[in-house]
Amino acid sequence: MSQNFETGFVNTEAWNFFRKRFKSETTEASYWSDINEFCRICGKPFDRINRKDVRDYYEKMRERISEGKISPLTLTKKFRELHSFSEALIEQGGFLPEGAEDFFYPYLKNMAKEEKTARSIPVEEMDALLKAASEDSMTYTILTLMYRAGLTSTEITELNSEEDFMLYDDGAYVILPQRREPCYIPEDAWMILMDYMAQREQHPSLFYNKRGGRLNIMYISRMMKKYCSRAGIKQYSAEAVRNCCAFNLFAYGVSAEQVAGQMGRTEIQIRRYKGISYRGNLRKKANDLVKMRIEKP
Repeated sequence: MSQNFETGFVNTEAWNFFRKRFKSETTEASYWSDINEFCRICGKPFDRINRKDVRDYYEKMRERISEGKISPLTLTKKFRELHSFSEALIEQGGFLPEGAEDFFYPYLKNMAKEEKTARSIPVEEMDALLKAASEDSMTYTILTLMYRAGLTSTEITELNSEEDFMLYDDGAYVILPQRREPCYIPEDAWMILMDYMAQREQHPSLFYNKRGGRLNIMYISRMMKKYCSRAGIKQYSAEAVRNCCAFNLFAYGVSAEQVAGQMGRTEIQIRRYKGISYRGNLRKKANDLVKMRIEKP
C-alpha cells in the first residue's frame, strides 16, 4: 500500500504486523487515517498514549459532533478501529510498553447502541465480504459500484453495458434513469468495472444471470446472503453496502450537499458536455476527499 508514514506516530513494524489482516486498501486506508488522526491530536506516538489522551480525544470528537462536523457513527467507527489496533498490539506483545491497556474499549460500550442502529457495514466486515467475492468478477464489481459509487440494487439491474457510461476529462460517469444528473464513478471502481466489461459475455444488460437474462432485486438479495455467509459475517442487505458510500463520505468530512449529489438526492441539474470537465463537480470532489480505494480481485 502506498501510504505515507508519518514519522514518530506509528511504529512501522507494528503497522506492518497489523496491516497483514487486510485484503483491500479500502480498509487499510481507513484504519491508517484514523490512527494517525488520533496521534496528531494527542501530539504523541501511539505507543506513548495514556488514559487521559483517549479521554481528551473523545471529548474533542464529541465537540465536533455538536458542531455538526462529524456524526456519532463516525466517532464509533474511529473508536472501533483504534480499539482493534490497540488490542492487536497488546495481544502480540513487544510493540507497546509492558502492562499497556486498551483505553478505547470502555468507550465502545456506550457507543454500541448507536452502532446497532446504523444500516451500514463495518469496514473490516466489508473487507471480508469483498474478499469472499473476489473470485466472482461480476459480484465483486456489483459490490464495488454499490460501495464506492452509491448505486442502488435497482440501478445495478438497470445498467445496459457500455452505453450507460460516459468518459469526461475529469473521470467516468454513469447515466442512470432515475437521476437528474450523472453519477461519478471513482477511479478504483472504474478500473474494476473496465476489467469486468472486458471479460463479460455480450448480453443486453451489463450484469446477467446464468441464462444471460437481466438481474432482478431478488438476485441481488440472494447474492448478498450467499457472500455474507461465505465471508463469515452477519447478513447485510445491498442497501447497507450502498449506505457505506455515504457513511464513508461523511466520515472523511464531505459536506451533506456533496454526499447528496453522489447518492442521487440532489435536484441540481448539470448540463452535459462531452470532452470537457464538469465545472465544480461536487461528486468528483467528494470522492477525491475519501482516502480509500478497492483493489482489483
